[in-house]
Amino acid sequence: MALLQVKTENGIVEGLPAGNQSVSIFKGIPFAKPPVGDLRWKAPQPAEDWDGVLLCHQFAPIPMQARFASEGGGNTLAAQEFYVIDFPMSEDCLYLNVWTPAKSDSEKLPVAVYIHGGGMETGYSYLNAYDGEAFAKRGVIMVTIAYRLGIFGFMAHPDLAAEDPHHSTGNYAIMDQVAALAWIHRNIAAFGGDPENVTIFGQSAGGMSVQNLCGTPLANGLYQHAIMQSGGGLSKGGPLDEFSLEKAYECSGKYLAYAGIDSPVNARNRDAKELIDLFVEFKGDKGYSGMFQPCVDGYVHPLPMAEYFMKGMQPDIDYMIGCTRDEMRRFGAPAPAYEQIRATAEDAYGEKAAQFLEAVHADDPKICARYFEDPIGSNMLSGDLAWCENQLILGRKPAYEYYFTYVPPGAKAMGAHHSVEHHYVFQTLVRSKRPYTGFDFDLSNKLCDYWTNFCKTGNPNGDGEETWAPFTKEHPEALIIDGPCHMGKVAREPQIAFHVDYTLNRL
Repeated sequence: MALLQVKTENGIVEGLPAGNQSVSIFKGIPFAKPPVGDLRWKAPQPAEDWDGVLLCHQFAPIPMQARFASEGGGNTLAAQEFYVIDFPMSEDCLYLNVWTPAKSDSEKLPVAVYIHGGGMETGYSYLNAYDGEAFAKRGVIMVTIAYRLGIFGFMAHPDLAAEDPHHSTGNYAIMDQVAALAWIHRNIAAFGGDPENVTIFGQSAGGMSVQNLCGTPLANGLYQHAIMQSGGGLSKGGPLDEFSLEKAYECSGKYLAYAGIDSPVNARNRDAKELIDLFVEFKGDKGYSGMFQPCVDGYVHPLPMAEYFMKGMQPDIDYMIGCTRDEMRRFGAPAPAYEQIRATAEDAYGEKAAQFLEAVHADDPKICARYFEDPIGSNMLSGDLAWCENQLILGRKPAYEYYFTYVPPGAKAMGAHHSVEHHYVFQTLVRSKRPYTGFDFDLSNKLCDYWTNFCKTGNPNGDGEETWAPFTKEHPEALIIDGPCHMGKVAREPQIAFHVDYTLNRL
């Protein structure tokens, strides 16, 4: 029988048998003090000890966030398959969940730590598509973590920097993730895990979070493998770049002015729900998007991440990276007006903007349109390719790249869309309303094998298998996830090729 009581550094926790009764699940273990009151907009502090046995039988409240528009009902994909319940939320949200198959604390099993997505503003660690049982039955302990979101995780202000011992501000969410990894490093052995064999992985904002953890020295030594899904990679000048500190101050300042707050230091007693509601009003009134995200603060992120990675300052470990073909594609969407394309290109690429405009045929709306159906997805794919190429430039281990092109049943209108891999990797197909077939269940088995093999050894292939080759100079290929999976080159359309070359300073 798997462990049901575990002694952590803060006290004893009790879990329950999971749906697969050979696995135990511990829900809602605190890894830091509640970031409330005087701790709002401060670095996470160590969790407090408790007496007796802490019953970890129920998930903790989700982080403060704007409710998903269709949460609890509706016909959208997210409503049906991800955000299906209106869970309680609280600023007191720094908890993690553990699925373990270990029967003793001496097994030293590999550990996978998953970071949820949601645009840095929404999401939580137990979305309907997530589950750790499939990993656990393959001998991998799964941990999912929470972190502060939006205005609570990324507020940047000079007054907050002034009171911080490291003069840091704007990256509280990334500090939360580091604190969770540090807690796991210190405590996972008690759950039967190996603190020296930890894989961090995440999708969308979770993939970007993995990128951020690779881009901060604060997390060095806390993980040995990393997977970035539909987010992260190596990008410069794209829409997913981190903010400069000045940009973070500007964005936070606009919200604070709207909320009538002169300094966040003086707003720690303001009601959290009120602040979220004001943010929803502000975004709707002003039309701002992507207001809060990581920034180059000089401490958590000492350098812009593209520079950090090209200097080889990230850990020299095993990496898997990939995205889907149709991430957020708007099929048939027209190209923006030429002047809009030009202004965006000049802002992103400076003196190289003319080369971008030529590459995408910006002066021909019919040709140009195909390059602007999915600008976010284009940035993700180019970031993946640049990451793989940079590994080779640095003389590091080649990365494993994937490209998910399979369109599952019921998804014809969206294609191989953003988040399509969740149910396959976590083996939660039965939680979806889609009419999956035997092929889908076989594909799910294969992908879960790949992910867990990577967590164990840094190589997604099983014993004697060589299906998935790494991205090398001689064979710059990805695993094409379709029917069946196979190795192949990813087509580099002009905007992809331009962005890879621009990022790697080859123009």
